[in-house]
Amino acid sequence: MRMQGLFDWFSIENKGLYYKLYVVFGLFFLVPVFGFLYFAVKYDILNDEFIPIYFITLLLLFFFGFFLLRKLADDIISLSHHVNKTLAEDLKGKAPMPAHTDEMKGIIASFHTLEQELRHSFQKLDKKSQDITTLKELADLCYITFNPDDLLHITLERALKLVDADIGSVLILERPRRDVFQVVASIGLGGMVKKGDRISYAESVAKYAVINRTPLVVEDIESDTRFGRVSRRQYATKSFICMPLKTIHEVIGVVTISRSRADVAFRPEDAELLSPLLSNAAFTYDNIQLIQRNERQDVHLASLENVIKAINSSLKPAELVQMILHEVHQAVPYDVAVLVIRDRSDKGGLLMNEVLAFAPTNLTPGPLPDMEGSILERTLRMENLVILRGGDVSNHPLDRLLFGDVPGTFCILAPLSAEGGSTGALVLQNVAADALAKFKDYLEAITQGLSLALEKQRLILSALKRNQELDAIRQIGSALSTATFDMEKVLNYTMDMIREAINVEAGTLFLVEGDDLRFQAAFNIDLKSIPEIRIKLGQGIAGYCASRGEAIISEDVRSNPHFYSEIDGRTNFNTRSVLCVPMISQSRVIGVIEVINKIGAAFDESDKSLLQSIAASVSIAIENAHLYRETRTMAEKERSIRSVFQKYVPKAVVDEIILSTESGRSRVEEFKTVTLLNIDIRNFSLLSRDMGPQKTVALLNDFFAVMGEIVFRQGGIVDKYLGDGFLAIFGAPVSGPADAENAVQSALEMMSRLEDLNGEFQRRFSASLVVGIAVHTGEVVVGNIGFEKKMDYTVIGDAVNVLFRIQDLCHVLPNSILMSGRTRRSTQSNYQVEEVTPAEPTDAMGSNRVFRLLGRQETA
Repeated sequence: MRMQGLFDWFSIENKGLYYKLYVVFGLFFLVPVFGFLYFAVKYDILNDEFIPIYFITLLLLFFFGFFLLRKLADDIISLSHHVNKTLAEDLKGKAPMPAHTDEMKGIIASFHTLEQELRHSFQKLDKKSQDITTLKELADLCYITFNPDDLLHITLERALKLVDADIGSVLILERPRRDVFQVVASIGLGGMVKKGDRISYAESVAKYAVINRTPLVVEDIESDTRFGRVSRRQYATKSFICMPLKTIHEVIGVVTISRSRADVAFRPEDAELLSPLLSNAAFTYDNIQLIQRNERQDVHLASLENVIKAINSSLKPAELVQMILHEVHQAVPYDVAVLVIRDRSDKGGLLMNEVLAFAPTNLTPGPLPDMEGSILERTLRMENLVILRGGDVSNHPLDRLLFGDVPGTFCILAPLSAEGGSTGALVLQNVAADALAKFKDYLEAITQGLSLALEKQRLILSALKRNQELDAIRQIGSALSTATFDMEKVLNYTMDMIREAINVEAGTLFLVEGDDLRFQAAFNIDLKSIPEIRIKLGQGIAGYCASRGEAIISEDVRSNPHFYSEIDGRTNFNTRSVLCVPMISQSRVIGVIEVINKIGAAFDESDKSLLQSIAASVSIAIENAHLYRETRTMAEKERSIRSVFQKYVPKAVVDEIILSTESGRSRVEEFKTVTLLNIDIRNFSLLSRDMGPQKTVALLNDFFAVMGEIVFRQGGIVDKYLGDGFLAIFGAPVSGPADAENAVQSALEMMSRLEDLNGEFQRRFSASLVVGIAVHTGEVVVGNIGFEKKMDYTVIGDAVNVLFRIQDLCHVLPNSILMSGRTRRSTQSNYQVEEVTPAEPTDAMGSNRVFRLLGRQETA
């Protein structure tokens, strides 16, 4: 070992360049010099005079050569240090540079390291070139395919190639719930995970990539503290990558990548490598989805346009509904469409109105089970579109019938509404899962069109039925107007018309005689074969109807406490349902009409309205028969009243005429003290020009209806309408001590109601009214003013002029009530007032003082 150490110490291996230079110089200088001296002494050549010169020259040449070699060694050492320093700086953070004592070996090692780095850079450059080529190929896909599933499958192939993997899948979140991943592409998983499979979002590891919106890189799932579960057998490696597919607004899914080889784990660098590829794929996928969405919307708009045209066409109701359901099928593929509507003849009941099937089904139109507690009931109550999965349907019979219970199938339940309430629902069975989120807006729009179609159908049927009813009423009215006063003929003809108008099994007509009801006429019941039947008022449904004076509908008479079963026993008739209406004349019940057991349906409001109209006509005929003799004796009085009535005067005037006719003295034209009220709308010309004629008329009618009713309720009459206001009279034709009080109360109530009216007008017409109210008490001439063909019951005199002068003062006091001093003195209550001084007094005002009415005086 000692010899080996000495040998290594003298060896030039792993020694510096200077050491080697000294060894070489020693070998080339010392050996020849010592040899020369040896031979010079031995052979005695030192005495030669040229020997010192030669020896000095040799030494100089040797030292010069040594200097040159030393300079070359310095350059080599400097080069070695420079190369090492440069590589150390350039490769900082990478493979460390080894330290060498031998500068030449250091240079060789540096060049070897540089060669390796260049080779690695070339490999990375080649990899980048491949990545760019892959990205370019993927970018070109948007011009090759518009199938998003194909795009994602090709993206998965490219991603596996980039990271040298062979197992992967693409999972897309299902809309709208985003609670399930759907497999749209799969490579290397065989039958374990295939396209179309659905994976729970909550149970999948991929959800973390969606939540964090960042790649999930797992080097060993079994040792990773975030999961700590056993690796699944389809993966040879315990490492995988889960990359989110991000668009501008959200994460639409994930790409999972693994390997069948267990020797290499995935690193964050792999995720960085995949990010550009998947970002581009997500962007392209989003664009394709947007294009398809626009194309789908074009189809939907065309479908909606066809539906609107159909609604405005002359198609029959059933044809219109079928056409709309076919249009829906063109846009939303389904197997069976069911149209469910509310049964208007049975409150709360449902009918299966239409069924359109493109697959075998057992559903047929007709009544449906009670919907209480069903999904359909909740949907109609919330009025929101609902998507149901076959296996998630409740056990309610109605839900099982409409939606089925086949797992994996989907149904759409879209409520229909009209006039602010639900009218039914559209049920689409077995709709494709990928179509559920795409067609929600379309279905919401189409259900509105379908609601319009159903409403149109209902209105048409209602109009037809109403025409039939009006025709029946017209015939009855015509017959009654031309009939004699033979009561038996009138009543029998009435029952015949009822039998034609309402589809029932039987009907009867009772007349009141004292405290009893007596059978007077009937159809499908032989009254001649049975003894005379009388029932007490309040006894049975007919007696209860007569005593109450109200119509009664009873669908189950056996459960009705007023049902009188003895009548069925005497007539041998089985009564199940009844519609009974009173015949009323002059606020007195004179009889009842009863129809029994409607055929094929239940009694409804339209039946009641029709029978009430018939009963009203019959009541008139019966009352006319009873009053026939009285009418003949009063013919002259009738002609007098009729001649005045034709001149369009208020009801109070007519009553006064009748009173004066009976007393034998005329009180129509007279001079008397009255209280006048004028209400006027400010700036109505500008308002009407902005609103248009139709809205103007509607607004005025509503305004006059409310204000006129206040006048009538306080005992006044509306004398005349003045365009945007009217003149009311209190104290004519009949006067009283509270006329002024009633006029003031009317003014206060009008102003109180104005605020509510303005709220309604703002909502309906986008307009508010500003009014002025003037009240004045004075003497006027009251009478029929005009000529023979046109007369008005009105007032004239100075008091009218004073009233309108007071109204002029309201222009500067919007929404105010002004009354004259005489009116104030004539009132019976104390009011809060403030005096108003006219800016320019006029002769018409005279000594009349004007007060602004602020309200009623509070009593202590």
